[in-house]
Amino acid sequence: MKAYRESIDYMYSSNPRVITDYAEFAKVPESMVQRVRDEFFPKSLVNPDQIHGLDSLIPEAVNLKFISAPLTKEQPAELIQISPRK
Repeated sequence: MKAYRESIDYMYSSNPRVITDYAEFAKVPESMVQRVRDEFFPKSLVNPDQIHGLDSLIPEAVNLKFISAPLTKEQPAELIQISPRK
């Protein structure tokens, strides 16, 4: 989790090398990297410290038979345990 957080922090830092590094890795133009990151994947969307959307995902999981019944109120807290930032 620490490495994932560090990666996200780097990807959204003001370091000008970020865009160049990812453009080289993905083999796409820097302008595309900048646009995709800023418009389609804001930092809040990839924040590893928060889980969003379970209210809509759980009924869909039941509907698609990935789980047999909705999770109880306690189960998400048991299943999703995120280590705190240090």
